[in-house]
Amino acid sequence: MGLTITKSGPYFNGTNAPSNTTNMKFSQLRDTFRLNNASGAISASELLRDIDTNIADPIVPDATENVAIAANPIASASDWKVSQFQGAIKFYDVNQDASDTNANFNISTLAEWNNNLGKTIKKKFTLRGTHTSTNTGDAAAKILTAAWNLTLEIHGNFYGAGGVGGTSSSLSGTNGGNAISINSGRVYVDIQSNGRIWAGGGGGEFGADGSSGSAGTCFKDTTISTCGGSLNCPSGQTLTSTWTGGCCQTARYCSGPWQSFCHNYCVRNLSLGNCRETTGSLTPASVQGGNGGAGRGFNNFSGSLTGSGGASGICPSCADSSFTLLAGTGTCSGDGGTGGTGGDWGQNGSNTGASGSGGLSGNAIAGSGFTVVGNNTNTVKGAI
Repeated sequence: MGLTITKSGPYFNGTNAPSNTTNMKFSQLRDTFRLNNASGAISASELLRDIDTNIADPIVPDATENVAIAANPIASASDWKVSQFQGAIKFYDVNQDASDTNANFNISTLAEWNNNLGKTIKKKFTLRGTHTSTNTGDAAAKILTAAWNLTLEIHGNFYGAGGVGGTSSSLSGTNGGNAISINSGRVYVDIQSNGRIWAGGGGGEFGADGSSGSAGTCFKDTTISTCGGSLNCPSGQTLTSTWTGGCCQTARYCSGPWQSFCHNYCVRNLSLGNCRETTGSLTPASVQGGNGGAGRGFNNFSGSLTGSGGASGICPSCADSSFTLLAGTGTCSGDGGTGGTGGDWGQNGSNTGASGSGGLSGNAIAGSGFTVVGNNTNTVKGAI
């Protein structure tokens, strides 16, 4: 990890001017520490180490390097001495290389802070690298403890995780992840024109079920016949049509001398009929919609946001394959709805007609104790 520490100081220890370790003058202390009013007299009471986190610009800041300086309020057993300023510092800066890449970057645990993150010293962290998350429950970069008088100067990229689209077992899309999370304190987020703080988009809702279908009528036809009798269908069947067939009974006729001229003639034709058996078809089941689209995030940096298409509707059918569906009866169930579109950077996932909802976008910056400058539609995507 490429981090460089720069301090304003240490002073009065033989290194940075004023570097004298003896004969330290009040004017030197004033010029070094009271920068917003470097003229006129300064008293010892102004040069106590300020441990009050309500103070945004302490004259003598609380810092690990300044622990030897008597604090305000001064303890009864303590004495303030000019010599306590040997090795003292005024500001504390950390700079990050642009080549740095971090996942779920925990700023609060960096050893480079030397335990100064929660102290009153004014600090600046210049962030130039790329910070990512593929877990919507964990920000791309985070400060998990109170940070006081900290400026985050943003030149780099912070990409939250995209939410997951809804499914048949979990209809709602999940929420997108945060880009930066700040616990509390006093943090100034100064976004430069090339910085990107982009929250993950929410997942799209699962597609709505298709409309219900209705059962139709199934039939099976059987032909019956009789030669001179009645056409009677089996019980439960209906005679739907009749027709006449060929000759089914003949007689012989002879005439002339000695009955020598004979021929056959038809005395009865075959009677035929159609018997129809009917029964209800299977009722078409409603079909499910498609999965919701994934939200934009580092885990879906350039993939599709579109939800999946739903299942095709089902038409009525006969349980017994020897039956045929009667045309014009019953209705098909409707196609399942397309899953909702996943949200782009910093956008909610879309809703459908299902009983869930699209996932919410993550926050560009979540938490409390921060103010932001330099935010616009290019540098920030998501709520702050």
